[in-house]
Amino acid sequence: MEKGILYIAFGENFLKEMLISAESVKKHCPDLPITVFSDKMVKSEFIDHCKLIKVSHLRPKIDYIHMTPYEKTIFLDTDTILDRSIEDLFDLLDNFDYAATHDLARKRKKYSKNIPEYGQIPYSFSEVNTGVMAFRKNEKVLKLFQMWKENFYKFYNFSPWDQPSFRISLWNSIEEGLKFYIFPVEYNIRSKANREKQRKFHHEFGEEHLAPRIYHMHVDTRINQGRYDVESLEDALEFCKSNFMEY
Repeated sequence: MEKGILYIAFGENFLKEMLISAESVKKHCPDLPITVFSDKMVKSEFIDHCKLIKVSHLRPKIDYIHMTPYEKTIFLDTDTILDRSIEDLFDLLDNFDYAATHDLARKRKKYSKNIPEYGQIPYSFSEVNTGVMAFRKNEKVLKLFQMWKENFYKFYNFSPWDQPSFRISLWNSIEEGLKFYIFPVEYNIRSKANREKQRKFHHEFGEEHLAPRIYHMHVDTRINQGRYDVESLEDALEFCKSNFMEY
């Protein structure tokens, strides 16, 4: 099939959550087929195809995402809700192999100490959130997913989460020619609680985590009318710190 939505879900509660997500997909993208890989058959007006899988840990997408039936796939975690159509993500795949958004976990100090392959990657190359992804089913992407699986199991004792191993795999895949794109945060909006949680975990992320690097704003907005009355860097920085927009 040319394009469609893929979920990978297991257990009664995650399946219930997934069906709410799938309903939101059908509401805004009614013509898109939806496939679910699950540990039991799912029958619903919102699901077009279901494939049985065996689940051995909390991240089965790592084991099965490469089996997507679509040439162009949008993968969604079960805890996603659409509020508008996302079909334009498929258009990205005319120019890119893989696309996702940045995760709030940029580079974790905890894993940098224990996993050299993770620690050597610069902070500015953030983890990406694997809960919303768009990708082509081609050789480069399949190689990325195979590398992800290998790294996940390799570093499982240090990190049972999927994103640190994916960060390593994505970095290496780009070096090998994968065409990668970051799409806007509107396509993967996280909760306030998620951001606050990561702010508090300095022991895991480090004091520099999510700290602003560059402020981009006019401190005196009259500059385009020929006036600029800011006298010092200290005044400019104070203004920026009190007026920046959080993502």
